[in-house]
Amino acid sequence: MNKICVFGGANVDICGASMEALRNYDSNPGMIEIRFGGVGRNIAQICAMLKQHVQLITCFSSDAYGTQLKKDCEALGMDCSMARVVDDLPSSIYLAILDENRDMKIAMSDMRILRNLDHTVIDRAMAEIHRDDWIILDANLSEDTLQYIAEHAPCPVAADPVSASKAKRLLPILKHLSVFKPNQYEAQELTGIWIKDDHTARDSLNWFEEHGVKETVISMADRGILLGTSSQKIWLTHRTIRLDNATGGGDTFMGAYLSERLKKIEPLPAAVYAASAAVAVIEQNAIRKKTLNDELIQSQIADMIIKERKL
Repeated sequence: MNKICVFGGANVDICGASMEALRNYDSNPGMIEIRFGGVGRNIAQICAMLKQHVQLITCFSSDAYGTQLKKDCEALGMDCSMARVVDDLPSSIYLAILDENRDMKIAMSDMRILRNLDHTVIDRAMAEIHRDDWIILDANLSEDTLQYIAEHAPCPVAADPVSASKAKRLLPILKHLSVFKPNQYEAQELTGIWIKDDHTARDSLNWFEEHGVKETVISMADRGILLGTSSQKIWLTHRTIRLDNATGGGDTFMGAYLSERLKKIEPLPAAVYAASAAVAVIEQNAIRKKTLNDELIQSQIADMIIKERKL
């Protein structure tokens, strides 16, 4: 059975939302939530929920958080046999403080543990990867690690830039990517092109093609999805999204898109499927409810009112 191998981060996300106007240098009453996340882990979770064989190659701490995080990944169906367990560093943690309007005021991340995803771990995982598998990279990894994996990959490679600030880590390996999935801000960070119309959309997609990317998918939030390959440039639009929880939409798109491409589904129908999966998560909080599956996505496709516009 072909598989998807995700190299990236697995975090403990701690989010505190203030119940009143934030006061500096004081204890603020609020609501605090702890959940498991990380772009790599989230993408792997989507692949597992869609019944793909998925390996998560990351670093877990041996501390209490790390032990729980690894068990949770395995319980969700992720193969963590190639992951590394580290004793001398704490779990990767993302900490965010939201104000009374649930706008983020400040955040901090400690992802030092990913430095232990070294060549020994990578080579051991690579030895089990075949040419019909897929590798997914998240840009929380160092530039050297990303480059090493991309240059030694025995199968197609996809990448998620994670954020505009980390997108440039992927610039040296664009020529190795079969699939690249930035959002509109991450795409602009690399191309210098703000996508405002069909002309700039095509220019952006052409830029990635000229830099070696075989399939570029740019998520445009409520403006839809751009898909670019050597044979087609398409802007997909859909009905207005009924927002419930925007968290996880991008990771869901990547996991669903690669799950379809692993099955040899062509890029356009794969993009339609992935967009529908992302909207199901955004509108129904389907990840947390653990209800995301092929049946739900297929029903979502019929409701999306997706239109294709050639660029």
